[in-house]
Amino acid sequence: MTTVLWLLGPSGVGKSTVGWRVYRTLDRAAYVDTDQLGLCYPAPADDPETHRVKSAALGALWPEFKGAALVVSGFLNTTDDARRYTDRLPGADVTLCRLRASRDVLRARFLGRGWLTDQVDLVLDEADALDRTDFADFTVDTDCRTPIEIAAEIRARWAA
Repeated sequence: MTTVLWLLGPSGVGKSTVGWRVYRTLDRAAYVDTDQLGLCYPAPADDPETHRVKSAALGALWPEFKGAALVVSGFLNTTDDARRYTDRLPGADVTLCRLRASRDVLRARFLGRGWLTDQVDLVLDEADALDRTDFADFTVDTDCRTPIEIAAEIRARWAA
């Protein structure tokens, strides 16, 4: 059985950075950032988050990951979004780990990137919406912590 760790959270919370750190601690593993899976086409009007495109791409790659641990980083904000992907991973043991940051930290990180800064309020709204959900298996706070510390906590809580 292939174990999958899915890191989710709003933009700027550290999904890609921490996901890469977790991946580097594993033997026989793979890493996928869902943002990369959706780059080949513009977002369709009826699927602005491109979950349909990204989930289809992940499903197409899935047979290549059999037997390896898979770390995925990507935004999910509902149980339905999560199911859209996990339904394409037959036989996977999927763990959803939500990364969380305070509004001030998230704002600073997002604005610190220097691009798409006009979308900071949308990111904060997405973070607030995630705070009202409970579909992740566990949540890890990323405030005032290094990616190495966060990855270590995740590895301690996730049975790969």
